[in-house]
Amino acid sequence: MEKTASAGPAGGHPVARTRNYFIVLFVLFALLTGLSLHQEIRNVRRDRFRLAASTGRALFHTIVATRSWNASHGGVYVPVTEATQPNPYLDLPDRDVRTTGGVKLTKVNPAYMTRLVADVLNREGFAVHITNLKTLRPGNEPSEWERAALEKFAKSGVVEHAVLGPRGGRVFHYMEPLKAEESCLKCHGAQGYHVGDNLGGISVAFSFAPYEESAAVAVRKAVLTHIFFSGIVLAVLFFFGRRIVELVSSLNEARGEIRNLEGILPICSYCKKIRREGADPEDPSGWVPVDAYITDRSDARFSHGICPDCLKKHYGKV
Repeated sequence: MEKTASAGPAGGHPVARTRNYFIVLFVLFALLTGLSLHQEIRNVRRDRFRLAASTGRALFHTIVATRSWNASHGGVYVPVTEATQPNPYLDLPDRDVRTTGGVKLTKVNPAYMTRLVADVLNREGFAVHITNLKTLRPGNEPSEWERAALEKFAKSGVVEHAVLGPRGGRVFHYMEPLKAEESCLKCHGAQGYHVGDNLGGISVAFSFAPYEESAAVAVRKAVLTHIFFSGIVLAVLFFFGRRIVELVSSLNEARGEIRNLEGILPICSYCKKIRREGADPEDPSGWVPVDAYITDRSDARFSHGICPDCLKKHYGKV
């Protein structure tokens, strides 16, 4: 019984697998690029938040430095004006004095100086507020977020609190606690405070718009950078992927042709002709020479000659 070799598909599974590998590579690269961009945007926004917090921290410590300077002098005297009136909450016998020239002076303690400085800063876009959970002055009552910060200072001992308001004219809020010093107890000792206690806090609020504008510029730059480099990488992957798929397809076709030659061939025992696949064994046209059969199925080409044995056999001593 004769057996014939099956040619098999010319471009089968290896091509599909190679194509799928590159599709998966494309998807993975796109996901990694997206994750990288997402992380970059988060870093930009986090950095702008930290920068705003640094601004609030610097302003807070500047105010604290002025308070310490005031306290080191036991308060300072300034002329009484329409804008600077005597502090009704400063109960001291020497609060108001007159110079030898008759100019009326009033003592400005650290808390009052903070309010006066806050009025100046408010004109520059910074809202400064000194507050406490136990206030002496009605205007010092804490807002909702300030109360939450003060309670956090008292319970957990954190040293700062920063929050960002909702979108649409967003305002950045920063607050740190005030530590009671010896000079503070002249006014607050009656409230039960001791040196080192949290004596309320100072909050600073300002527009977050400049930081958001800076973040938007950085985000646009990050997006364009990611798009540019990912476009280059994807184009390279597409080019080489397409070439590799074509090479795999050609290789797969060549392997199919090789398999056609590797099978069991029906060959004549005498003339060595090969019967074409599917041809009738009784049909003479279905039988072709070996060289013609191989030439039809490959790029091989034949040249003809006579081997020594055949020369001797067929031509004798010629």
